[in-house]
Amino acid sequence: MSIKVAVVGTGHMGKIHLGKLHDFKGVRVAGIADIDAAALLALSEKYGLTRYTDYKDMANGLNGVVIATPTDTHYPIAKSFMEKGVHVFIEKPVAATVGQARRLVNLAAEKGIAFHVGHLERFNPAFRKARSLIRAPLVIEARRISPFTGRSTDVDVILDLMIHDLDLVLSLIRKDVKEIGANGVAVVSDKLDAAQARIVFANGSTANIFSSRVATKRERTLTVFEKGRSFYIDFMEGKLTITTKKPGGGIDIEEYAADRIDPVQDELTEFISAIKGSPQQGATGEDGLRALILANKIRQHIAKKQC
Repeated sequence: MSIKVAVVGTGHMGKIHLGKLHDFKGVRVAGIADIDAAALLALSEKYGLTRYTDYKDMANGLNGVVIATPTDTHYPIAKSFMEKGVHVFIEKPVAATVGQARRLVNLAAEKGIAFHVGHLERFNPAFRKARSLIRAPLVIEARRISPFTGRSTDVDVILDLMIHDLDLVLSLIRKDVKEIGANGVAVVSDKLDAAQARIVFANGSTANIFSSRVATKRERTLTVFEKGRSFYIDFMEGKLTITTKKPGGGIDIEEYAADRIDPVQDELTEFISAIKGSPQQGATGEDGLRALILANKIRQHIAKKQC
């Protein structure tokens, strides 16, 4: 029996999800929805799919839905499907407000359905390898920069890019946040386009994160320092470099390079597995909520400084 999944939102990420799902064995894309009728027509003809300009008109009997719409629409769309008992995968950030995200988490728990959030960097093979080895992070440094593309300008750079690294940091340091310092600037949009945050946790661990969507190049890196070792992760290349202090002095350098990097396919694989009853892996709704809470604290800190 095929798993029936719909895709709501056929922009940049929606198209990627649709293409991946179309190739999944045992999965049938039961429909696509978007307010852009022209884009829908092209995709429905390409994949032979039923199209809807209103997600509320989608047929009953869905097992799951992938939501890749603007952030301010995440809550009503996800809520509508959850109330029908449909498993939900939603692109990051999980919702526009913490209150909305918390209500979705509670509704998913009440309905007993899988709720996944598209923090896809958790599925990068270099990060997965590092995470299995990291024991006690003391300092984390993250850089995520890109040239301006004009996409995702409905949110600032913190919710657009930095939130990926916030999720990764929170997955590595499972402690309460003690202190936040942050700065940011709007450059080409009316929202923050570059931001830096310093996060101190209750155990003394520290994370320094810089994100920009107005850079001249692309970079996605994260370095984790712990006593006697460091882990340098290049997400774009799927490479991990481990530097370890030798007992007698000097250092050992070990390198790991992934043969394959397809985090979108991997996160969708986990979602389909969860629909079938497997334990939820990757970023859950609760993880998305935690990242959004921290992101909003950083945004509020910057806003107060700019008043």
